[in-house]
Amino acid sequence: MKKVTLKPAKRSLVLSSAALCLYLAASTQNIQADELERCDEAEKAGKVLLIVKSDADCKLTVNNESHGMLAANQERIVEAPSGKQVTRCTSSDGAATQDESRLEEGCGSVTFEVASSWRRFTVQKNGVLDAETGLTWMQSDNGSDIDWNAARQYCAGKGGRLPSEAELRKFHTGGTVTSPCGEYSCKVSHWIRLSGRFLWTSSTFETTQAIIIGFASPKPAVQSADPAHAKDARALCLAGK
Repeated sequence: MKKVTLKPAKRSLVLSSAALCLYLAASTQNIQADELERCDEAEKAGKVLLIVKSDADCKLTVNNESHGMLAANQERIVEAPSGKQVTRCTSSDGAATQDESRLEEGCGSVTFEVASSWRRFTVQKNGVLDAETGLTWMQSDNGSDIDWNAARQYCAGKGGRLPSEAELRKFHTGGTVTSPCGEYSCKVSHWIRLSGRFLWTSSTFETTQAIIIGFASPKPAVQSADPAHAKDARALCLAGK
């Protein structure tokens, strides 16, 4: 993903770390003269302009400063300090999408494509339904460090089961939805409450290892671990047998 400044005299490329956003390069021919003038004025003041757009209604903040509601498919021009910009788009029910990038001068554009992902998960009587996979997840993990055997027993005691590696991989949202997970932010449904970033699967590796997956990175962090390992590991169960 990329961000390109739109000031014709000083065009520069900045890489973004958030997989959830698509950065669009706009040609200078399509930029209104008054917008270029605003870019110049902002740069003289040591600031930049961000042109933000989302395909879903959301509450917009830039560097924790509120910019009110952003209507779906309507652009908003936001003035921000030069350097690092943290742009956050949050739905009315709490689904949050965030981008972190750097823009030192001129103007840049941010487009959040999140509507379908925000509608993917719904709360049901027995948990949270993932419309993409048809799986229903319990709304929270076990709440503390747990080893693999205890994790399996925990889910069985709840009337559910640990997910397989393939099932848990698909639970990762790619960053279009994030939720707190202890001291981290995990790429999972905002309806799910996690106390840690690593979740056990029911899958094994070479008979002596179990598969565990981390959700704080842009993609599922799949690892093998000793079944007796417990630190930072959690059990998130699928509802039903």
